[in-house]
Amino acid sequence: MLEKIKHSSGLFCLALAGFALAMPLVMGSTATAGVVLVFAIAAAACNLLLGYAGLLSFAQGSFFGVGSYAVGMVLKAAPGAGMAALLVCIVAGMIVALAIGMLSIRQRGIYFVMITLAMAQLAYFAALSFPQLTGGENGLLDIPRPATGLEGIVGEGAGQYALIAVVFVLAIAFLRLVVRSPFGRALDAVRENEVRAQTAGYDVQKLKLLAFCLSGGITALAGALYALQLRSAPLFNIDLMTSETILIMAILGGRRSLLGAAFGALAMTLMAEQLSQWWPRWQMIVGLVLIAVVLFAPRGLGAAWAHWRDRRSAPAGDRA
Repeated sequence: MLEKIKHSSGLFCLALAGFALAMPLVMGSTATAGVVLVFAIAAAACNLLLGYAGLLSFAQGSFFGVGSYAVGMVLKAAPGAGMAALLVCIVAGMIVALAIGMLSIRQRGIYFVMITLAMAQLAYFAALSFPQLTGGENGLLDIPRPATGLEGIVGEGAGQYALIAVVFVLAIAFLRLVVRSPFGRALDAVRENEVRAQTAGYDVQKLKLLAFCLSGGITALAGALYALQLRSAPLFNIDLMTSETILIMAILGGRRSLLGAAFGALAMTLMAEQLSQWWPRWQMIVGLVLIAVVLFAPRGLGAAWAHWRDRRSAPAGDRA
């Protein structure tokens, strides 16, 4: 049994690495491929709440923006901080998630959604109101990138993409460990029937709050990587639209599929790049695609991947 688990985890990490290696070829540039991986991390962190804890949160953009601002502030103040700046961003995201979670977790359904929506708006206007820290409408500019050691070998762009790819594999592999742990199974129990889980002895509020903090920290990590990719932390990183984009990616990929989140990020990025060149109202097409996925493929693109994988691993007679 243990060998089977190790084999499954190894295949999952290989699939993540293969996805990361294929992205520069699919997107045509390491810069755009890096954006796909960054939002794949954010969408997977959103899946921890949406698919496993049953929490629809509009605060994901707040965590993403906090990570962007945190890495900018740290590296502009101490350019030699290097990769330690990413750890600061994770902690900052978890602290903000803890604050928002303590206000919202006790509520259910639409009340929880509305509190996270209100907090997202509050975070946006807070960033706008303190330009001495966040740069206001201009955001934080000229953020230095930490050295990866690959700049002299493959160039700065490829070195930055290698950093994002490594974090992408580690972050989603970590989330997989979380959802397959006893903690993840407890979250499933809470999502299925909160009252029954509480009756069984689970501390429902603590489970939700911990999931919220984990999601906030990893989403902030994605925001930090995005700021390093852009060399800036623009105001729109903390906008409500960012929360909506992350949610759409999670739903497109499949709300209970971590690898599907990567395909959701890829689909959304491709639609944004290609459709925007054809029609200025391209978001309408995205809306139609999202409706079609919800109605006809509610398990998302991740289910299609799982179905293909199962068919490939099945004996020839079973496939027939």
